Amino acid sequence: METEDYLAALRHAAEAVVEAAAGHLDRPVPSCPAWDVADLIEHLALVWGWAADIVATGERAEWGAAPAGRSDEVLLPWARRQAARLIDTLGAADPDGGCWTFGLPRTRRFWFRRQALETVLHAWDVQRATGTAEVMDPAMAADGVDELVVVMVPRQLGRSPGTWAGETVHLHRTDGEGEWTVRLGPDGQAAVERGHGKADVALRGPAEALWLWATNRVPREELPVETFGDASLAARWTAGIAF
Repeated sequence: METEDYLAALRHAAEAVVEAAAGHLDRPVPSCPAWDVADLIEHLALVWGWAADIVATGERAEWGAAPAGRSDEVLLPWARRQAARLIDTLGAADPDGGCWTFGLPRTRRFWFRRQALETVLHAWDVQRATGTAEVMDPAMAADGVDELVVVMVPRQLGRSPGTWAGETVHLHRTDGEGEWTVRLGPDGQAAVERGHGKADVALRGPAEALWLWATNRVPREELPVETFGDASLAARWTAGIAF
């Protein structure tokens, strides 16, 4: 996807998440256990500010601080300012300029994608907690699956080597092109192949459903997802890979 697509998605999702949060800050967020809406908004706004600092300087940044108070009048205007600062900073940045990241590419382009996808997913969390979540753009959801398995899952596995022994999980998108086979290695590494292939367990469904399952937002049984092979490995993924 192009940087303009990511900026448009970020802008829309940032506004959507703040609108959905208004009047509901104390509501629990089932898809983010132990968080209420205020926790999620605070987290997301801090991430926006942190990413804006990284993009502005190209260097790793320190985590910021949230304002005192968790009311609509304090938290939501601050969140909007944080989002606007990130959007403005990305809009003025050279996507191909070198930059600190925790994944590839090592350019500012990484942050266009990362922040758009983070915000789209958390907008879904808050909308689901406070009402009805918007249907995701299928291309954006498929990109979310791709980033998850290529960037985020290896990062997660690296924190707990020895958890897996080379098991393979195949994700097959049904509402457009997109297939991924992930090998979960005992060394804390994840090898990903894009394309059709055999695996110990395969999950087949629309991109949104695959992304929501793979990020542990919704149980597999509640999604339009078919499972083939060893379903116990899908359960292990849900129990052991958090995002």
